[in-house]
Amino acid sequence: MENRRVSKFLVKLILFALFSAIIIVLAFTPAGYIMIPGVAITTVHIPVIIGSFVLGIWGGTFLGLVFGLTSFFRALTTPDLLATIVLVEGNAWYTLFLVAAILVVPRVLTGLFSGLAFRLGRKIDKTKVFALGISSFIGSITNTIFVLGGVYVFAFERAVAGFGLENPTYGAFAKMLLGIVALNGVPEAIFAVIVCTLVAKILLKYMDDMDNKLN
Repeated sequence: MENRRVSKFLVKLILFALFSAIIIVLAFTPAGYIMIPGVAITTVHIPVIIGSFVLGIWGGTFLGLVFGLTSFFRALTTPDLLATIVLVEGNAWYTLFLVAAILVVPRVLTGLFSGLAFRLGRKIDKTKVFALGISSFIGSITNTIFVLGGVYVFAFERAVAGFGLENPTYGAFAKMLLGIVALNGVPEAIFAVIVCTLVAKILLKYMDDMDNKLN
């Protein structure tokens, strides 16, 4: 019994290290961003979502933290528009708050929510396919909504300056962000559903087979 627990722990530890390494590679290489005409699909969140299915809620949550930390370091080393909004000169404590609220917390919630959704969904869907698909969509769209929502709620003035908008209303800015969700967030979520469902199904079968051998 004890050997079985140690073996399962070691397998999960290895998978956590592997998923973390993939997140880091995707975060700092072009592989993390698939460019389609008119759409830039982020793939860095995919290992987080898959990890939440295979390693459980806490595993997915900590992988989300890894994702969040890579987002912060990427913002420092290769700043994009989001980084310029978050890291613009100003109150240091407020900037630190924005780093947490926009760059880190949404990533953590990605792993947490996808893991929770799968835990609930697998009780109903014995094949796990539907549960994996829905949970993948939830995890992906969580990342998009909480990042853009954080920008809207906590960094409106900085975001307006970053986008180069002149005297926009909160309503007009919200419509623009919803457009980003539709054009980028939804395709990302669909891509995540396909990839995460296929990969996680294989890994979960491997974990089940391993459990059967150890029993």
